[in-house]
Parts: sequence; structure tokens; C-alpha cells
Amino acid sequence: MFCDETNITVEAGKGGDGLMSLKRLKYNAKGGPDGGDGGNGGSIIFEGNQNINTLGDLNTRKYLAAEEGGTGGKNNKHGKNGEHLVIEVPLGTKIYKDDRDKKLLFDITSHGMQVIAARGGRGGYGNAHFTSSVRQTPRFAEKGEPGVKLDLTLELQMIADVGIIGYPSAGKSTLVSVISSAKPKIGDYPFTTLVPNLGVIEMKRFGGNADQNFVVADVPGLIKGAHEGKGVGDKFLRHIKRTAVLLHLIDISRDDFVESFEVINNELMLFDPKMMQRDQLVVLNKIDVFDEKEIEKRHKQFLKKYPFLEGKLLLISAAANQGLKELVFALREKIDLVKPEVEEIPKDVDAATEFKVFRPHLDDSQRVTVEYVGEAQYLDPYTDKEETFKQFRVSGNRVEQIVIMSDLDNDEALARVYDVLHKKKVAKELARLGANPGDHLLIGDDDIEWVG
Repeated sequence: MFCDETNITVEAGKGGDGLMSLKRLKYNAKGGPDGGDGGNGGSIIFEGNQNINTLGDLNTRKYLAAEEGGTGGKNNKHGKNGEHLVIEVPLGTKIYKDDRDKKLLFDITSHGMQVIAARGGRGGYGNAHFTSSVRQTPRFAEKGEPGVKLDLTLELQMIADVGIIGYPSAGKSTLVSVISSAKPKIGDYPFTTLVPNLGVIEMKRFGGNADQNFVVADVPGLIKGAHEGKGVGDKFLRHIKRTAVLLHLIDISRDDFVESFEVINNELMLFDPKMMQRDQLVVLNKIDVFDEKEIEKRHKQFLKKYPFLEGKLLLISAAANQGLKELVFALREKIDLVKPEVEEIPKDVDAATEFKVFRPHLDDSQRVTVEYVGEAQYLDPYTDKEETFKQFRVSGNRVEQIVIMSDLDNDEALARVYDVLHKKKVAKELARLGANPGDHLLIGDDDIEWVG
């Protein structure tokens, strides 16, 4: 089933928990720490595939998750890394963050192009990782870091060198079927074509070379009022935004064939004024219906209304295979002069060696900020009195990561969190803001009592 827009939720794998383990030796019941690190969670990766032309499969799977990392083992064994989940999408797929601003994250434009949409969580360190001269037998380990979870909107804008536009039954599908190997549904009634059809033009068939091949797409349902939702044109107009050239196909046998050119162009302008800057090759189709005298008459009638097309107008019959060689070479010539539109990726999407990577956190992962939030109260269960304390928000990618991966019910793990806060000079900033022991720190989704 053809589908060009869908909403999905993706979640990268959680990192595996580190292991708290002590060796059992013959003459040492406790032994030394030997808990291994957890494996990293798998990431969510989108990959462009030129053999897919619909988002239909994703439309039936609204939630996709990568594999979680495995727990660390004894004898310092590392947990298994979770497998990445690779999601194949058609070329021309735009991936937006599904929020109020609908920010563009990725634009998949080439076969094999891969982007990491959600990174898997880091595996937690086992207790063997925390040994030091002052902490020889640590009895705590890190929890695995949660994977990134995102709500996404996927929108397909087909990538083709040539977009064929025109009234229903102008012969668009027939033309695609005879100049390419595509086999679209063809009928003699309006709106036969309900989905865009892609076809590859193999220039060897017409006396050209293989490196001159190009892709055409017919855009169904364009009628007057299409930009407002009449017919099905508004649903598919987006698919011509990327095309390098527009082939404006006109049914010369229609009574209103002269006016149809203006009607369709008006719909393009109302949909997106930039479309009027796109180069068009105007073609009169179905010349096999008339004799030469009538064809000449209609040809002159069209040029009288649009004299700027003098010498640029082609006459063909897709059904009778007339004028097709001249048409494909004229299209090839125009394609060589222009480039298709590709939307620029926002600056917060960085290009890595292999992937374009979305980094939702701060550029400086070590940066920490502290701000006063306000006062809060709680009922002391021992005195049955309302007690007041201050709240401070501590923000920073690394600090938040350590807190979310720590077992805050373990005294040694909590002591490590306090140690990190001192090393990051959070204690100094809290003192400047007037914090006292007993006040609370809000770090991520956790609430920690400050001990000074």
C-alpha cells in the first residue's frame, strides 16, 4: 500500500547494567571486585533504499525499538552489545522530530545513506571499574543508561529527475509506461492513477548511453483547486518539489487544452510559488487523434495564447510512440542544466565519517549549570511539622548521565555522585547560591538531598 507520511516512535536500546561481584578465592572469602561492564544498547539507524517507494510498512508498525545491552558478568566479562536496528526508507524521506516545531532532523537522499536517529545507552560500569587506592572493594555498580526515545514524523518526497504534471487522463501514466519499464495502472477515466509512479528511462533504448539514464515520476490528480484539497492533487504535489525538471503534459484532444496549461500552473503557484521557477518542458500529447491539418491548427492556437513557447513546444503521441526519442533527449538536456532541490539540514545535525548524527544534548558534555528553583515543603513524619527546604536544578549531560546510571539507594554509589558534584565545582556554586545541607538537588528526573 502506498503511504507517503506516517508517525512512529523509536527507542534505542538501554545499556546493560554493570555487575557488582566479588571473587571467591580459597583463602579469601570476599576476594577482589570482578564485576564486568554492561554492553551498550543498540541504536536506531535509518537507511535509504532505492528499491522502496512507500512508507506503508512503517505505517503499520508505530513503535520500533533496538536491542538492549547485556549485563556484565563475573571475571570482568563485558556484557553483549545490543544490535542496532536499521530501518530502511525510500529515497526522499524527510525525518522530523514530532513536536510543536516539527524540526527537520534528516533528509534521506541517496541509496545506502545512513543516519543515527537515536543512540543506544552506554553500558553501566561494573564494580571492578571503580577500584582505587582509597576504594579497594567497591560494592556498587552502574545501571545501564536508557536509550534515546523519539517521536518522529516521516514524510516522503519522491526523488525523480523529471516530474510529469497535467490534467487527469492527459496520458502521464501511458507516457511513463512506454519510455520506461514501469507498468502503472492505465484507464480511460479520471483519477485512474491514485499513487505516484516512478520509472527509469534507459537511454540506450533511444540511442543514448547508460550514464544518461534518468528517473521520471507522474504526479496524479492535478485539477483546478488541487492545492485546496480537491481531487487528490494536494496529497501528491509535494512529490514534485525535488524534481529537476517538470514535464507539462497536455491532452491536445481536450476542448480546453489551451486553458489547462494555465490552470495547472496556477495550482503550482498557489501550492508553492517557488515551483514557478522550475524549468518546464511543455508537451502536447495524443497527436495521433487528428490529421496533420488539425494538429497544426491546434498547435498555432496554443502558441497564440502562449507565444513565449515558440520553438520550445513538443508534439508527441505516447500511445502511438511518436516523438518519444526527441522528448527523452530534450529532457536529458534540461536535467544536465539544473540540480534537484535538497533541503538543507539544520546545524545541530552533524556530519560524521559514516553517519549524520543528531546530538540532542549540549555540545560540551562536561558543562554543568546550577540554578535556584525555589522553596518547597514537606511534612516531617517524626515531628509532624511542615519543614521548608530550597531546591536547585543541576543540569549537564555528564552529571545527568551519572545520576541516572547510579543506584541512589546504595550508599557507596550515592557517595560517588557527591564526589562527582564536588569535582565539577557544583558544591562551590551551590554555596554561592545559599544552599545548605538538607536542601534538594533536581538532577534529571531524580531528587537528591544535598549533604554539603
